[in-house]
Amino acid sequence: MSMNNDKKHLGKSYKLLVVWFISLFIFAGIFSALLTRIDLNLSSKATTLFWLYFMNLFIISLFLMIYKTERVYYINYITHKEAQEATKEERRTFAYKHLIVFCMATIVFIIYSIISLIFKYPTGVDVGAFTVIIIISAIRTIPFRLKEKYST
Repeated sequence: MSMNNDKKHLGKSYKLLVVWFISLFIFAGIFSALLTRIDLNLSSKATTLFWLYFMNLFIISLFLMIYKTERVYYINYITHKEAQEATKEERRTFAYKHLIVFCMATIVFIIYSIISLIFKYPTGVDVGAFTVIIIISAIRTIPFRLKEKYST
């Protein structure tokens, strides 16, 4: 019976995802305005790193939202039907694995950016490193399965 309740709980809706995208644009605008208005005399490198931290934060917020709402069908290769057939525990575990990978990516990028600041890597290298870290993280999530195969 509780499995049925799990299934009914997961209605198909993309409203939260739309709200997330809208908030991304709103907060990006506010962030940009603040960086301009505050005029901290930041170098283009520091400004770029702040933008990349901002993007990391929003990527993590997306996976945190997916984890909290169990809407794992927001993740590209999961259908709503598959999400609905999974148990609450399976959905949360699946989403949690994604969240952890992207949190680790953020930590790796922060460590990289400290090294980049010390050795004064070009800004283009920072953007490239961020892109590679995110792509590798996404590839690392491919083996994750919503429903684990149980041998009985």
